[in-house]
Amino acid sequence: MKILKFDIKKGIFHYITNDLNTDTHSHPVMEIINAPNGEFSIETDFGKQNNLTFAIIDVNTNHKMFSEQNDIELLLIECNNKKLKDFLFNRGIETKDGVFTSAEVKNWDKLINDIHNFLANQNLKLTNDKRVDYCIEIIENENLQYKELKSTLSSRIFLSESRLSHLFKENVGISIKKYLVWNRLKHALKFFLDEETTLKKASLEANFFDQAHLSTSFKNFLGKNPIKVFNSRTLQI
Repeated sequence: MKILKFDIKKGIFHYITNDLNTDTHSHPVMEIINAPNGEFSIETDFGKQNNLTFAIIDVNTNHKMFSEQNDIELLLIECNNKKLKDFLFNRGIETKDGVFTSAEVKNWDKLINDIHNFLANQNLKLTNDKRVDYCIEIIENENLQYKELKSTLSSRIFLSESRLSHLFKENVGISIKKYLVWNRLKHALKFFLDEETTLKKASLEANFFDQAHLSTSFKNFLGKNPIKVFNSRTLQI
């Protein structure tokens, strides 16, 4: 695997892998996939599509992927608003049932460059509700356990915990608890990559119970075992 970008502040994760095979998973990011020299398959709740070279998986869409051993470029983008979808729609790309697929994509280099230029001037984490945006800010910047987090958010937003939970999921698509785990996972991987440490140390640094807890979360969000993904013999930064 070659890491091209890992920006947890903006929620942009860009890398190249030669192993796309995953179990069923979903994540709070839009996933853009390109295989310039091979093919891959995607299976969602609505069926399986084969012989693809380009696809987009929408936020929080259940899916699994299959490929032969060929380099595949992936761009994962956190987006809690419609700006990215509108940007892609204006270029003839629209997801249906959470997926857009194609046997080929023209001018991939230009498309990916245009997307990066677009992302440079946008905050796609912002939602349609400033209260939820404030919750995300607290989750990402304050080191709180889940029970303490719920009461803290409720008191600062001046909403009951149940109402706040509903509002958060309505705007972000996942629960506060699941977003907290996603945030910990990002920080663990950032620490792992930056410090060139072990997954065990990274898991504890990000407040996972242990490495097994991190591994379970990684598989739920990304469909693979992190030990296989971050094999030191294949990782490039």
